[in-house]
Amino acid sequence: MLLTSALLAAASISLVYARWIDHPSPASSGRIRTVITTDMEQDDLASLVRYLLYTSDLDTQGIVYSASRYHWEGDYRGTRFFLPGREYNSSQTSFRWTGNTTIQNIVIPAYAQVYENLRVHNADFPTPAELQFLVKIGNVDFEGEFSNDTDGSRLIEDLILDNDPRTLYLQAWGGTNTIARALRAIEERHLSSSRWPTLKQSISKKVVIMASGFQDETYDNYIAPNWPRLQVRASSVAWTAYNCNKNGTGNVRGLPDDHVFFTGAWIHENIQSGPFGKLYRSWLDGQHMAGDQLDVFGNTSAFPITASDWCQPLGPYDFLGEGDDGTYLPLLTTGIQNPSNPNIGGWGGRSKRNTTTTANLWQSVTAERAPDGTETDNYGTNRFISAVQNDMAARIQWTLTSQYSKGNHPPSVRISGDRALESRAGDTIRLTGTVSDPDGDQVSTLWWQYSEEGTYSGVVNIKETQNNQAIVKIPDDAKKGETISIILQGTDCGRFPLTRYDRVTIRIC
Repeated sequence: MLLTSALLAAASISLVYARWIDHPSPASSGRIRTVITTDMEQDDLASLVRYLLYTSDLDTQGIVYSASRYHWEGDYRGTRFFLPGREYNSSQTSFRWTGNTTIQNIVIPAYAQVYENLRVHNADFPTPAELQFLVKIGNVDFEGEFSNDTDGSRLIEDLILDNDPRTLYLQAWGGTNTIARALRAIEERHLSSSRWPTLKQSISKKVVIMASGFQDETYDNYIAPNWPRLQVRASSVAWTAYNCNKNGTGNVRGLPDDHVFFTGAWIHENIQSGPFGKLYRSWLDGQHMAGDQLDVFGNTSAFPITASDWCQPLGPYDFLGEGDDGTYLPLLTTGIQNPSNPNIGGWGGRSKRNTTTTANLWQSVTAERAPDGTETDNYGTNRFISAVQNDMAARIQWTLTSQYSKGNHPPSVRISGDRALESRAGDTIRLTGTVSDPDGDQVSTLWWQYSEEGTYSGVVNIKETQNNQAIVKIPDDAKKGETISIILQGTDCGRFPLTRYDRVTIRIC
């Protein structure tokens, strides 16, 4: 009887949640919908810890295991696989596979321990049961294998073909092979239909692939030539900012004042705390991903590391890597995010279209202008390091307290009036901001020009005045049709200061 009741309860949860996906609730329909595909190595685990802290803000519709050039399961039939230029020099039956249960058996149970605390701070966090329902096994047998349908590819296929009008952002933390399988399955089933050109065009507008690099060859060999209008964004700048540093100098990330956020003392105290935060991976933390013989980072004495290995040893609990943050940081609600426009900057950096290919490929902008006027590598993400890290630390604190008053929550930052203005060269514009904080904290403001977002290449004079106002002097040499982007940034005074933004774009007329 108990077993029957449990099965009926599980079936009821599955049915209700399946309907919830097919017919999104009013609360979810306004949020960005996304699916994660992951090869679940150590840096994916760290990225997943951060990501789950933001599932209140995003409509997560799948978490799918997928293979990559670095991790694949094999078919358990003794089939041997080899591609040149990999981390192995002879054929293998499997390689560095960490299993198909880490998310279900380790990560989500830890999330369940802190769920009741999280929902105190934001009622939109999904339940552990909802998250469990989202986990599927995709194409994991071999690197780049996408010949067979899987539970994961079928989930993605169904989401692509559903009636939800929202953009579907498909994150590739490993290879793109499971995503490629979903697209190929749709093509195979509908290619002969007279409606195929219309359906293909619709899918190309609906789907955006957010790739943490290309970790197999399915983008080059299938997606780009067969789906050239489908937008693909390859994150490299965010990968550089949040991944392991292999040059032996340590993880010197961000601007000089922000390096503290990558030190062992800060990470161990503020991130690896509590039943959920302790899953986060850092140097010499004693953790190891089962099945991955190259995950030596948790204990280099038990698993010796050499100078030729991928990531050089650092101190205890120093930042190790979250190589996949760039796929979802552009989706998070900060006030300046605009996932529909890759040219717009934010926590995940900006992107520009690669004009050397006919495919709709966007790649990270590698440098932006720092306040001293110099072009600085990775500045598009590094300028936001302190905001990103403090935000995560504040959410880790949410996992530790059931009292709303003991957590810090982001301020509200708004620019009054229209977000798109017109002005003439030489004119003066007065902008007014409105800021508030749910905790009653003081919010400090800063107005600044986001040079790369606008087409005017010069420096705009911005004078901050009282009451969160700013006077913007439009330069005399600004030309008709050029644009200027002005950001209002507000930061509260909590233990982990939280920052939000708003933007106004001025067009010269």
